[in-house]
Amino acid sequence: MVKGEPERGQHTAEPLTVKYRVDRVSKYLSGHWLDFGCAEGGYHEELLSRGLDAITGVDIEEPRIADAKTRHLPNAHYTSFDGSTLPFDDDSFDGVFMNEVIEHVADERRALSEIFRVVRPGGVLTLMAPNRWFPVEGHTLAIGSTLTTRPSPFIPWLPELLTRSFTTARNYWPRQLKRCVKDAGFSIEEVGFLFPTLERFPVLPPRGVAWYQRHFRRLDRIPVVRRFGISSLVVGKKPIV
Repeated sequence: MVKGEPERGQHTAEPLTVKYRVDRVSKYLSGHWLDFGCAEGGYHEELLSRGLDAITGVDIEEPRIADAKTRHLPNAHYTSFDGSTLPFDDDSFDGVFMNEVIEHVADERRALSEIFRVVRPGGVLTLMAPNRWFPVEGHTLAIGSTLTTRPSPFIPWLPELLTRSFTTARNYWPRQLKRCVKDAGFSIEEVGFLFPTLERFPVLPPRGVAWYQRHFRRLDRIPVVRRFGISSLVVGKKPIV
């Protein structure tokens, strides 16, 4: 999402991940939503089938927007933008889906301020972002002239002062993400955690992956364990004045 930079992060739109993440926010889905940083629109068919009337996706990468348009989904609309100012009027949307994007934006405050502006009073923001309690960095690391996309253990647990020079995306302690949403003007409706589905990185033998994929949702509800999810989920609501 930082215009001009090569690292954008890979999309997370594998089938099980899409269903899992949309399930987690399904109770909030109604009306017309904005997908901020929509990539190729891989979540939109599921979002529309789970309660949305319409969805508008925005991204700064025009090739991704072009790919999203080839889906030809009814009631799905796409536009590129400059990464700073959303091309919509105030109070345009009933909610915003922001999935693994805030860690890439150039200015978190600006992005969330724009989101707050375009959400109607009473509308919601569902924000998912990397959780620093999860002990593996999944984004590209740039160490000197070497780039590595392999998951790297323990990087999120190190002080940011040490990792800032070679990480290409941010990680957040849950309290940091919650504070970002509150500072933008939203009230907090929910704070939760999301676990990996092992679709992209099957770190277990095939039978182990199959067993995990049948049971991993239970981890969402186990005290202490749940804090080690790969992502935090923060849901904010724009106050009705």
